[in-house]
Amino acid sequence: MTDLIESEDELLDPPAGPAAAAPPHRLASALHRLRQRTPLGAGDEIDPERRRRLGLAALLAVAIAAGAGATGVAVHSRDLGDAQTRTRDRVLLHLLGGGASMSFGGDSISQGIGLPGSLQTPLSADFTVAVRNDGAKPLQVTAVGIAVPGVDVVAAAPATTVAPGDSEVLTSRVAVHCTAADLPRYPSGVTLTVRTPAAAGKAAGAPAAVPLAFDAGHPTAAPMASNGFFTEVDGFSTATTSSFYQLCGEVLTMIPPRVSATASPGDASPRNPVVGYSLHIDNSPDAAQMAVVLAKPPAIPGVSAQTDLAGPEQIGTQGLDVNVTDRITDCDAFGTYLAVRGGATQAAEALNAATPIGLQPVDPRFQTAPTPLSTTAQAVFDGVTPGTADLQSTLLTQLAAVCPML
Repeated sequence: MTDLIESEDELLDPPAGPAAAAPPHRLASALHRLRQRTPLGAGDEIDPERRRRLGLAALLAVAIAAGAGATGVAVHSRDLGDAQTRTRDRVLLHLLGGGASMSFGGDSISQGIGLPGSLQTPLSADFTVAVRNDGAKPLQVTAVGIAVPGVDVVAAAPATTVAPGDSEVLTSRVAVHCTAADLPRYPSGVTLTVRTPAAAGKAAGAPAAVPLAFDAGHPTAAPMASNGFFTEVDGFSTATTSSFYQLCGEVLTMIPPRVSATASPGDASPRNPVVGYSLHIDNSPDAAQMAVVLAKPPAIPGVSAQTDLAGPEQIGTQGLDVNVTDRITDCDAFGTYLAVRGGATQAAEALNAATPIGLQPVDPRFQTAPTPLSTTAQAVFDGVTPGTADLQSTLLTQLAAVCPML
């Protein structure tokens, strides 16, 4: 065993030579082995033709990736352009006011249409909507579709072009059947037919239907006059509302039944300061009405008016008779009131104005604020209507007996 060792020096001082390399890190060794298994890591052992094909394949893959990226950018740009075009061409018609307004009077009266004889006759009214064009192109409204039970379109709104950012009012003439059982309180909306108008060298666009829904419940009405419902248009009284029921009810107050008056005999004196007369209200069979006691009767200084009407009473086929008693409570106050209104000749009208009775439609759909009966009976108290001279004379005689200083 000792003959394998030449000397002790060989054990203590091994021969000089290159130092042994440090063993590679375990991770680096794994990566080196992985690379050796791929075609590109085979070094000189790979076939040159195969290396060329692999290089070409890598270049082709890079080219395909670059082309796909460019195509994606182009498609995205085109999509953005299409979206901008669609946005530019969108129909952006907005309804103003929340709904439609209906009005009777004005043009209807001036054109000789006049008040209907009763609610059995369709009521002619203007149906108006206002729209604003918030799009980028002008729009031509060629038709306004109104689909409401009990309402017929008589004259369509004329074709109107709405420029971008502008607003226009579209008015159609309609016939409202107030007695129709399915007549709604409010219209629910309209459908506008619109298109781009024709331009130089370019035909008009294809028509498109644009539905516009009104505010639910109670659409906003057009601005009203300071007195509420009626406005003055060229000297004619015009009713404006957003409700078919209110329109029918208010027009009904414009065609009240005829009223006649008869003076009641009495023994008026300063001790019995009473002036009396009787009112007969004719029946309106096509538009049934009833007489009601006014919650706030007209106030005439120096006069206290009472009637024998105890509560609401429908005007029957024979009409309705109501007895009125005017008690003169202050001759001086009543005299002063008459003095600024034309004197004693206005006494009968003043007594009539104090009548605490109103008229209302029987149909609950059309009930509005009661119309004072005095406005209906005015003609028989103004001394103009034939046959009222006896009434005027009798009332003035009784009034003179109560207030001799008048």
